[in-house]
Amino acid sequence: MPEKQSEAEWNDQLPGIIRACIVAVIGGALIGVIGAAFRASLSWLGQRHLEFVDWAHGWPLLGWIFPVALGTVGVAIARLMIRPHPLASGSGVQHVEAIMRDQAEPGSLWIVPIKFFGGLLAIGSGLALGREGPTIQMGATIGAALSKSLKCPRIVMQELQAALGGAGLAVAFNAPVGGALFVFEEVARSFRLRLTLVTLIGSGTAIAVMRMILGSTSDFLVKPQEAGAPWTLGAFLILGCLLGLLGVLYNKITVSGLEVFARCSRWPVEVRAGIVGAIVGLVAWFFPRFVGGGDGLSQEILSGGMALGPLIIILVVRWFLGPLSYSAGTPGGLFSPLLLVGACFGAIFAGLVNAMIPEQASVSAVAFAIVGMTAFFTGVVRAPVTGIVLIAEMTATTALMVPMLVACFGAMLTASIVRGEPIYDTLRRRMLESFPRY
Repeated sequence: MPEKQSEAEWNDQLPGIIRACIVAVIGGALIGVIGAAFRASLSWLGQRHLEFVDWAHGWPLLGWIFPVALGTVGVAIARLMIRPHPLASGSGVQHVEAIMRDQAEPGSLWIVPIKFFGGLLAIGSGLALGREGPTIQMGATIGAALSKSLKCPRIVMQELQAALGGAGLAVAFNAPVGGALFVFEEVARSFRLRLTLVTLIGSGTAIAVMRMILGSTSDFLVKPQEAGAPWTLGAFLILGCLLGLLGVLYNKITVSGLEVFARCSRWPVEVRAGIVGAIVGLVAWFFPRFVGGGDGLSQEILSGGMALGPLIIILVVRWFLGPLSYSAGTPGGLFSPLLLVGACFGAIFAGLVNAMIPEQASVSAVAFAIVGMTAFFTGVVRAPVTGIVLIAEMTATTALMVPMLVACFGAMLTASIVRGEPIYDTLRRRMLESFPRY
């Protein structure tokens, strides 16, 4: 009876909704501070990594040892950190979704510092991982912990952890609406009154706090774009269809990397992770800017100053580097790396289109790069509305909404035709097989 009374106090009536919103405000403020610190720390470490590799090039014959050693040690320690709490491995989005679907229990609050410092070590050492995975799971863990401390019913806890996970995504990419939509379209796959309210206020509070610390500039600086002539919608549709197929293939490569890593069980996981870090360190020796989250390369592509040759090299290297990095099982997300791949392919596609049409009818490589990011996100994650709004906020560009819609339609269609499973559905199933409900 007391449990039912407690649940009644938190139901969809006004007093319960207000209580839940207050918790969301507190949690949003916390993830706003933590996410801002995480972003600032990653930016600082990324610059130091470039300087470190540049310094190592002072020894042309033996200098490669330094980035390889950094990658080996840094990634091995990052992997060691999750040993007490394996749910802190990887992106963490699959765990947030499993809790929302009543398939798993929330993890320990220790996940927050593990994700924070483990993510800094892994990405700072060069792994091609995204900052959004750690911020999403940190936000969700904070939401679950606050809910438990206030003895919220399970359904309220599930909604609050999902809402603050979305706030974590919002903070990672300075995209409040995209973070909220991610909760509705991907995590919960539903709209409910209380869920909607706590998601909106949680993301809004987190972004407000983060912007007070880091400022409100969009993640990517992009010149004003135009949608282009009507015939270009056909080109955007073809681009989307291709990226839908490539998204399915990328998912398979990512999962295959995890399976290969798991099969090498005769070596401790930290040794295996260290080997991955060593490979990434060697890549850093030859291509220092190709490693890490990839925001710098994405910005260069979106500035329109990259030739076709370098774009192809980046695409090939990052196509394999992202899944390889994720296979190590360190804290880190998938979004940032896949956005770079989508931008590369979109810009390359624009170059091929321009080679086949008169110069006066040429298309914008920047526009195709932006739409490519959106379409590849759709092909991999299968959340087109989130992808469109997320990229629009990250680039402060709304003129490409129609091309984005057309390309995402193509990506969603082709990925569904070949029956490719969305990446987080696959990762959630694998997680539940490894960590049965407890």
